Amino acid sequence: MKHALTLLLLLFATVAVAQRQTLMGNVFDEKTAPMEFVSAALLNPQDSTLAFFGITGKDGSFVIKDVSSGDYLLQLSFVGYQTQFHRLQVPLMNQNNLGDFVLQPQAVNLHEVQVNAERIPLQIKGDTVEYNANAFKTSPDANAEDLLKKLPGVQVDQAGNIKAQGEDVNNVLVDGKEFFSSDPKVATKNLPADAIDKVQVFDKKSDESEFTGIDDGERNKTINLLLKDDKKSAWLGDVQAGVGTDNHYMVNAKAYRFTQTDQFAALGMLNNINQFGFSFSDYVDFNGGIQSMMQGGGFRIESSDDMPVDFGQQINGLITSAAGGLNFTHEAKPGNRINLSYLGNGYDKDLIQNTLTENFASDYSFVTNDESDQNTKNLSNRINFNLRNRPDSMQSIFANGTVGLINSKRSSSSYTETSSADSLTNALTSETYDRSNGLKGNASASYILKGRNSWKTFKGDVNVSAKTTLTETDWNNLTQFFDTGEIIDDNQYQNDRNYQFDLSGGISANKKLKEAYYFEPSLRAGGVYEVLNREQGFADVENSKIDSLSPDFSRSNQWLRPGVALKHSTKETIWRVALAAEGISLQNALNETEPAHENYLFLLPGLSLEKTIRRGMNLNGYYETEVNAPSASQLLPVANAVNPLEVFTGNINLKPEYSHRLGFHYSWFDQFSFTSLFTGFNLSYTKDKINFSKTIHDDLSQSLTLVNVPDDYTAGFNVEFSTPIRPVHLNFRVGFGEDYNKGINYVNGDENHISSFTHSLNVSFDNRKKDKFDITFGGSIALTNAAYSIDDGSDSRYFDWSYFTEIHYTPAKQWHVSFNADVNHYGAEGYDLNTIVPLLQAEVVRYFLKSNRAAISLKGFDLLNKNSGITQASEYNYLQRTESNTIGRYFMLSFKYRLNKFSGGGDTVDIKVNGR
Repeated sequence: MKHALTLLLLLFATVAVAQRQTLMGNVFDEKTAPMEFVSAALLNPQDSTLAFFGITGKDGSFVIKDVSSGDYLLQLSFVGYQTQFHRLQVPLMNQNNLGDFVLQPQAVNLHEVQVNAERIPLQIKGDTVEYNANAFKTSPDANAEDLLKKLPGVQVDQAGNIKAQGEDVNNVLVDGKEFFSSDPKVATKNLPADAIDKVQVFDKKSDESEFTGIDDGERNKTINLLLKDDKKSAWLGDVQAGVGTDNHYMVNAKAYRFTQTDQFAALGMLNNINQFGFSFSDYVDFNGGIQSMMQGGGFRIESSDDMPVDFGQQINGLITSAAGGLNFTHEAKPGNRINLSYLGNGYDKDLIQNTLTENFASDYSFVTNDESDQNTKNLSNRINFNLRNRPDSMQSIFANGTVGLINSKRSSSSYTETSSADSLTNALTSETYDRSNGLKGNASASYILKGRNSWKTFKGDVNVSAKTTLTETDWNNLTQFFDTGEIIDDNQYQNDRNYQFDLSGGISANKKLKEAYYFEPSLRAGGVYEVLNREQGFADVENSKIDSLSPDFSRSNQWLRPGVALKHSTKETIWRVALAAEGISLQNALNETEPAHENYLFLLPGLSLEKTIRRGMNLNGYYETEVNAPSASQLLPVANAVNPLEVFTGNINLKPEYSHRLGFHYSWFDQFSFTSLFTGFNLSYTKDKINFSKTIHDDLSQSLTLVNVPDDYTAGFNVEFSTPIRPVHLNFRVGFGEDYNKGINYVNGDENHISSFTHSLNVSFDNRKKDKFDITFGGSIALTNAAYSIDDGSDSRYFDWSYFTEIHYTPAKQWHVSFNADVNHYGAEGYDLNTIVPLLQAEVVRYFLKSNRAAISLKGFDLLNKNSGITQASEYNYLQRTESNTIGRYFMLSFKYRLNKFSGGGDTVDIKVNGR
């Protein structure tokens, strides 16, 4: 594979030998003043798609570098001025200076080129970069993501994550409206490219800033997909079905309809090829946030492999998955909008795992080897609503909410053995069955009123959430301790009922002091009430409840947070200094005992800065503080022995964590050369961090609890740089990152300082001209060093490195060929295993019927049948490596039919050249 990548580089370098020329010129307005931000594009005369591009600077000059030989149309365009076209033949025979051009504000007869439905590839409209989708070639079956990959200044990685002008895109709109969910991928992976007229890239202000006119410094890099007029009122979408070897199958369908006031979308899918239906953000929103995803009761946090989501990464296990969703948006008038959506998904997953863990104590180490076989069935449903209402120009109301229902079942068989110095110490054979049902909901609303004097705005908001879950667990454990010969047979059940209610609200105001200075007083208050009822006893025995293991536990948390802030806001600079005081009252009660009260007072300073140095160059920084109170599962002082080799007990005396975070970010994007640089630095310090305290017994079983450790540090630094390499017609991207963590836990009462340092580097290239070939290739490496103070000899190092190639070839409108190769290498000191996993995929697509509405494809996945799921991690006092089963080689034949596809009316451009 290394040789293949080298050959690809040599191939592109060979292309550079062909004759090229750098063209330049100047653009003036009708008053002979230089014009900045005029787009100068070289178009292919056959279809007017973009070939080369440049933008004028402040002096009105433009440069188009490394133009290959051929016939082109030079297009000069600027908003509000007549677009000009001029025919060119490169190389120019006498000079590379095209001379001066004058744009007129009114339409004139140029006698040079007559263009019907002209295509201007790119225009700059204030702070917005707007692309004409018709100027970029895509395959007949392309989606919005395929189109974005071809836009200058926009990057899309293998997982579908988007960067524009060097910054992450976290928001994708369709005709200015949210589409289906907060995740950009739902829109970009599902909307057809041929329905898109324009793509706009801009920094979106918050809804509150747009309404009040007072900039709060909040920005979201946003892409807005503007649909073609003839597609807004038509049904769009497709249906697809496929069958493959080893009984693999897939079915999916999509349907969309847009009008001036309404938006409707429906999605559905079913497959057994390890493809989930929706994204991680959808799943987290449904579950009420990351914190609520911890199970009440024992300390058992499920891995990402158990979530019904598609991260874009390796999916372990064998999965049959189904998902569906509906979305409806109605906007009666600008600013008044209501949105309703439903998302549902379910899956059936078979997972076989081997987990090898090397544990470290102060004067010895031991190894745990676990083999498990699991089946998980999960069904989740979520309904969202979102409301934006402006009764008049002085008032604005925002409201949103979610209701979710989840049901899951999991059966697991496992065998675990622990050995020290090659001598077997204990073993556990376990059969476990879990059932979980949960109902969760949340809602929030805010009201903003504009003032008529120096008090500019008044705001009030309220947030409420509630959840109830029932988790039932049955287990049958056979535990052996070989040093003593003891054998314990344990057959029990555990039922946990968890209720939680959160309520918070606040009021704030904004007073203008002078010029660009604002004073912001605020008051917020809230509370959390949580109940955890557990019943545990012996299975198959009537009235066998064990009172000491069946607690009723409750916790409540009330808080009050007054604060003030001073803000300075101009077009170039926004800074804000804030100070709040948070008083917290915690109450914990176990089994009807008198609640224990603890009161705390924290100061919460904050600082933020956003500086626009010049167009495309920004600097921002922040300092923020936060308090996190412990949850019921962390506080419950009752042993949980579902796993008798790792017994967990909560700590009712835990204190809240007090965190400080500091960050700086710098971004630069040069719209003339499409070069971008993004750097970031983040530092965090947490006082009273909640972490583990472990006791390792003589038989190598472990008891775990949670304690507040004095401090915990994390730091991170990253650099991302991208630029075109015009001589070889490549785009180059490189990213470098450093991540550091230093924490504390306790092992047998000894303080164990843990340091983890990860270095990462990734490099990729892709070709700039993508008419027929779209090629991306590169590699990445991550190296982690882990050190434990408890045992200097236990310091470890592990690495993951990979390289990849992705090739798309479109020889004609009726054919599309693709090939992907991902090679991953896993290695670690302390393990004899060094594993290389090559994953190769290929697909051939043939389009047919009128306007290529139908397609038939043959896809091969994991052609070498080498796919494997491997993860490595170093945490607490151990180094761990996990290998899982995953889907292997299969071939699939599928058929896709487009519900609607228009011909003409924008698919072609009629250009007549009369000569200059």
